[in-house]
Amino acid sequence: MHHTQDRSARRRRTHARILVACCTAGAVLLTAAGAHAGTGDAGSRASLAVQAAETVERVTGTSDLVPGTPVAGGATRAEVGDETSAARITAPATADGAVELAFGSDVLRLTLPGSADAQATTSANGTVVYPGAGEDVDLAVQPNRDGVRALITLKDADAATEFRFPLGLPADAATETLEDGSVLVTRGEEYLGTFDAPWAKDARGEAVPTEYRVEGGALVQTVRPGPGTAFPVVADPAWFIPIAIVAGRLLLSQGVKSISKHAAQRMAQRGISQEMVARTVKTGKKTKGKSPGTWKYTTGKIWVVINKAGNVVSVGRN
Repeated sequence: MHHTQDRSARRRRTHARILVACCTAGAVLLTAAGAHAGTGDAGSRASLAVQAAETVERVTGTSDLVPGTPVAGGATRAEVGDETSAARITAPATADGAVELAFGSDVLRLTLPGSADAQATTSANGTVVYPGAGEDVDLAVQPNRDGVRALITLKDADAATEFRFPLGLPADAATETLEDGSVLVTRGEEYLGTFDAPWAKDARGEAVPTEYRVEGGALVQTVRPGPGTAFPVVADPAWFIPIAIVAGRLLLSQGVKSISKHAAQRMAQRGISQEMVARTVKTGKKTKGKSPGTWKYTTGKIWVVINKAGNVVSVGRN
């Protein structure tokens, strides 16, 4: 279940996701999400928030981030996509609140494993940080073009290494851990989204072993620093919405309405991204499928089968 760097890199290229840009050197301009008690305390918190944001953004880059706007109570909300394929992502005001992602009529909540005393602060690039969310731990939330990342920063070797993110899933939703370490979320045969295979990097950019398990209604991430690990370590549970925004425009333009559970499983197993599916439907050779009422789209690399209702029902590599 360990994260593989080659596969992760391929996903980032095909989805135009993360690790494609470094944050600008120097101070990050920040705006506080909540009121501060005094000048000295405010200055100290701002300094810690700058450090927390810089640490995360050096690892993730900032080119795919979607900045949000403040809402009541100190939360931050970002609208991702357009009127035909939109998601609403809300980062909570404190580090014990829930990240909320609403897509259509479905709402998923991922509760952060931090303290109520750690308040949200937003960087100029859109990263919402929670300095001091735990002992020797910072948290961050990054709304982005494909969904949302919740990031953990282990500041030193004394930091905790296991983190529980209680899940609030839509009614009748179920989770399934796949071979690559990702966690599929489905409802019957309907694909709702994916927690991508986890990753963690140390201060030298080296991979740190990490994995998920789903336990007691929570997504649990374990990070395993070793004797040679350079701190801080940044680790990431990332949730991707059912139709990635970039791919979604292509899919919707071709009459594709959804991806089935079976197809989503095959995509994860075979390293096929939603964008690859979208482009195959748009540019591939169209032939009749084996089952009545289905169509098969084929390019040099992959094939996609769609039924008459507009659902992707199977995918594969040639």
